[in-house]
Amino acid sequence: MRTSRRSFWLLLFLAFSAVTVGSEECSAFERRREQFHTEPSYLIFPLPYSIPGIGSGVVITGLLGNLLETHTDAYILVVTGDAEGLIAAVEDIHLIEKTLILNLFNQSIDRAIIQNFDKRGMDTKRDDYTLIEVSKVKTNVAQLVLSFDERRYELFAGVEAQAVKVPRVRTPEGDIIWELDPPYFSESESSSLGFTLDYTDDRQDPRVGLRWQVTRRATPRASALDPDFFVLNSSFSGYVPVGAQSTIGINYFTSDAVVLAEGVTDAGIVSAQILRCSLADPVCADLTEIFVAERKYGTATALGGEDRLRAYPQGRFVGAHTQYYSVEFRWNFSGEMTPFDYFIWKDVRTAMQAAFYFESGTVADRLVELGDAWRSTYGVGFRLLGASGYVYRADLAFGDEGIAPTIIFNYPW
Repeated sequence: MRTSRRSFWLLLFLAFSAVTVGSEECSAFERRREQFHTEPSYLIFPLPYSIPGIGSGVVITGLLGNLLETHTDAYILVVTGDAEGLIAAVEDIHLIEKTLILNLFNQSIDRAIIQNFDKRGMDTKRDDYTLIEVSKVKTNVAQLVLSFDERRYELFAGVEAQAVKVPRVRTPEGDIIWELDPPYFSESESSSLGFTLDYTDDRQDPRVGLRWQVTRRATPRASALDPDFFVLNSSFSGYVPVGAQSTIGINYFTSDAVVLAEGVTDAGIVSAQILRCSLADPVCADLTEIFVAERKYGTATALGGEDRLRAYPQGRFVGAHTQYYSVEFRWNFSGEMTPFDYFIWKDVRTAMQAAFYFESGTVADRLVELGDAWRSTYGVGFRLLGASGYVYRADLAFGDEGIAPTIIFNYPW
């Protein structure tokens, strides 16, 4: 692992060197094309899912890119089967052309099952989880983006409101462990501020340059039992050109929770007043330990899922501090502008790309313990880049617990 991290820092140095040398020739960092897309596109895609313990069904995905030849995109996901609900968003609503942009997101899940691993940190095994059944999840997000100089400099601010209701907890096999009557209910609000500096040749498909994004997300306490904390995320990416069209991309990401005021950390109060269960129950004891840690340390951005440590379940590794890096070779084997219309899918193909990547990450509640344990994954992927601005991505990730596929519509970073 130490050798891998040294190799990563060498690549990071090479990326910085490439940009430094290239800065002597300004043309190397001129945008290759228009950064605000207007090419209309659409996709209607039924995606079956089957996850042991969680259930099976179909997610019907609808994408509409650059509506009426504007910059505005919209998508909707209709979740059916053992999980039910609706996820929708409208993005790139230009209140001031190419300058002030509004993004809106809504999630309304009526029924779902979520994997909840028995502890925070890196020390969990594949089957160390219970299933949290939710009967209602509501999330609303609004974000404003202020953009300058062909999207090289952006400031953004957003607000989020979330509510979740949990009626019962189940074993990995689906049997009920205990039922909450009335159901556990939680509401929270947060706000975010951040900026992006994008010194690359293209925002959608960078082949040379550097990108840095910082976000501060504040979550004030909803009650005297909850903590008041904020999370500071920093993502630094470098792109080193390989040949005429391909690139090596590298990413270094950190996330740190800073607690301004702790919530209640007494296990007896947490179990009795928040979870309404007995510490004599092992499941209750595990959940109480997680809730106490959340109120003492805060919670940073987790690892696992579609963007970071892709071979593990979404949000698998949780702690107050996160560190992650990734190296990805993006081989552009076709760069022709090709319109296509397959009845359910219409866009203009600008590139087809194969990707080969390696990534590693660690989390911990205490900063001094960050890096004591790491998990790594590697994988391959296929990406089709559209003139609409969408990146149609399919990845296959490999880790020490198996293989996981990802199908989504943007780059991991």
